[in-house]
Amino acid sequence: MLLNTPDGPLYFEISGDGPPLVFISGWAMSCECWRPVVSVLKQDYRCLIYDHRGIARSQPADLDAEFTIEDHAEDLHSILNETRIFDASFVAHDLGVMISAALERRHPQDINSLIAVSPGPSLPADDIKTLGVLTPASLALRELAAYPLIRSLVQRRFRRAPKVYRDRLYTDFAQLSPRAAYETALAASSSENTEIVSELVQGDRLRVLLVCGDKDKRSLMEARRLFATARTAKLATMKDCGFLPMLEYPLQLAKLIDQFVKHTSPSKRRSSLEIR
Repeated sequence: MLLNTPDGPLYFEISGDGPPLVFISGWAMSCECWRPVVSVLKQDYRCLIYDHRGIARSQPADLDAEFTIEDHAEDLHSILNETRIFDASFVAHDLGVMISAALERRHPQDINSLIAVSPGPSLPADDIKTLGVLTPASLALRELAAYPLIRSLVQRRFRRAPKVYRDRLYTDFAQLSPRAAYETALAASSSENTEIVSELVQGDRLRVLLVCGDKDKRSLMEARRLFATARTAKLATMKDCGFLPMLEYPLQLAKLIDQFVKHTSPSKRRSSLEIR
């Protein structure tokens, strides 16, 4: 379905019935990355997936549209209002964790718990600067090999995903709006947006589960940093898993999400898990 907004169309899908689960993709990724997990969880949950503005089917963005973390958060709030979803459990990957934190600050009624998958620092400053000079033509799939930065980013992030999903992620990346990619990455690099994630985890209003693969060193380091400062949180480390747990081990991640949503309460003590 499409929600038309002044800043452009927003694509979303809902499947299943039950308590609401909202899935938020990472930087430069469409909602396709969630399909294996949703195919399991929709048996017991009402699952919402969507494409960020400037990504995949949420194009074209208006010429005056901006791509701050707050803009992405307001987009999601608009979709939740349209679908009458409130007090939901959010499953957020990478950049999606920042969007969740920004939304919780602005519209706390939308979210009751957060599963933060592969939380991590933003792109390095040099990578962001290089993204700023790319054009739509230079991001065409056939041109990826000509740009070492783009090739490196794609290979590093998607290399462990099954081929059928890796090919789709490559296509999504190639077809995204360069302006959306650059301005979103730039916004995510601000210290303020990094801090709102720390504040959310350090608070005690939301139940929080941090999930990362033990092969994804950057996310693992960030997840441990957040866990060390959290009042009430859980940390799950997935064995032999990289940046994309939802594609590498969808059944295991679905089980983690289901157990957390059903059985975790704010009063329970912090704990650390290892998933094999």
